[in-house]
Amino acid sequence: MQHLATLKAFPPSGPALRSDAAYDEAVTSHLKQLSRLIKDHNPELVIHGPEFLKDLDPSIHSLSYLAVLHALVLPNLVTSAPPEFLLEKLVTFLLSFDARQIRYAGSHLQDILSALGTGQLLPPSVAVDALATAILRLDPSGSILTSTHISLVKLAYNTDNIAPALPVLDKSIVYYPGMASQSQPEQLCDMTLPPPAYISRLTGLTTTLKATNVLEYDLLCGMAYIARRSWQKAASALERVVTFPTKDGGTSKIMVDAYKKWVLVSLLKAGKHSEPPSITGSAAQKQYSVHGKLYTTVAGLFTADDASALKQEVERNNTVWAEDGNVGLVQEVLSQYQAWQILNLRDVYSKISIAEIRDQTKSAETGAGLPENADIEALVQNMIISGMLSGVVQKNDDGTSYLTFLPPASQPSELEFAQELASTALRLKQLQPIFRATNERLGTNKDYVKHVVKEAKRGGDKGDANDAMMGFQAEVDDEDLMGGIVATG
Repeated sequence: MQHLATLKAFPPSGPALRSDAAYDEAVTSHLKQLSRLIKDHNPELVIHGPEFLKDLDPSIHSLSYLAVLHALVLPNLVTSAPPEFLLEKLVTFLLSFDARQIRYAGSHLQDILSALGTGQLLPPSVAVDALATAILRLDPSGSILTSTHISLVKLAYNTDNIAPALPVLDKSIVYYPGMASQSQPEQLCDMTLPPPAYISRLTGLTTTLKATNVLEYDLLCGMAYIARRSWQKAASALERVVTFPTKDGGTSKIMVDAYKKWVLVSLLKAGKHSEPPSITGSAAQKQYSVHGKLYTTVAGLFTADDASALKQEVERNNTVWAEDGNVGLVQEVLSQYQAWQILNLRDVYSKISIAEIRDQTKSAETGAGLPENADIEALVQNMIISGMLSGVVQKNDDGTSYLTFLPPASQPSELEFAQELASTALRLKQLQPIFRATNERLGTNKDYVKHVVKEAKRGGDKGDANDAMMGFQAEVDDEDLMGGIVATG
């Protein structure tokens, strides 16, 4: 059939596409043919689409495969083929498409990913896995935040399918859509391009994000990590919200909500609460001190030797915890109070009997000590099994049980050390394009150029480029920190 021949026309066989320029020209030509096919023969495309999908390879004919899928899936499933067949083809495509080709069909892919993010096309567990895989196929570094990230974390958290999303959520975000001074590439197919050069509103691979979207993403990431009891990762995600730069000293409700959770998570992560990082805005800190007062009070009691007072404070404000959606997190803090008391004994003892631990610690859930030594021993054993406590429980000849605190884990072996070095080298290599793109972006920023010229005139040869950059970062306005993203207050 002629339509199938058109769909299979790209990529051509042979070495015709060795250069980026040749590839770009061939893709552009193929897209024009696809556009005419969709415009003039869309009913036929819908009727024969399922047959075309059987003959096309999604990893080779990615652009054509996507065009057919788009016609069959959106706005609704409009084919006589079984829905299961079509959705299976959709998943197969998202798991195997050619990321180089798809850069040229961003809007169509974005339509598919947006529909998938609603959770209505596929079971949530499958949808989350497919979305996460598609994000990392487009950008293996996972360094740019996109609108698909927002859909992913919402669907993952709201349906409790967090594990499949972790390969994306664990990535460090460096870029945001609409960042200033980001030049457009000559050829999208250039595989050395940094992510923001081909993932943008103009290419259709993401929509524009506002500051509220960025805050929402990090807050939901924090809540997802809380659900998995990953306290360190939860604290890092929430801290990004707490320290978010805002214009004119504004502080949003999302930031205050994140601060409240961050205080509680810090207790579970480190057994204590510290003041927000120094980069936190002064206006935000004032808001946190007012709206988070009850939470910092709980944090103060957590480190005090008065389980009953902590219990009473929590019970007195149960309505507040419920209104803030933090009941479960507060209860987790109560349940971990005695565990942290036990852990802090290592600062005083190298070895202590289970009976002494029972005398010196109390449960914040009851406000009293545990009734039996066996209860303390079970708690200690659970702490050891979970990795919270490095120690061992032993019995003397007279049957008395003791907890011996062990030193930190021993130094890694030569093989482990070599593996860690290799892993670090690989991460640094993967970061090189990001470093290069960041330097190029900064170098073309007119404010930075003016700053460097001013510093050169003022300091002569006293400073260097690193000093100039540090000074520029200190002077930059809050609004510039997010490039094209509009800060909210």
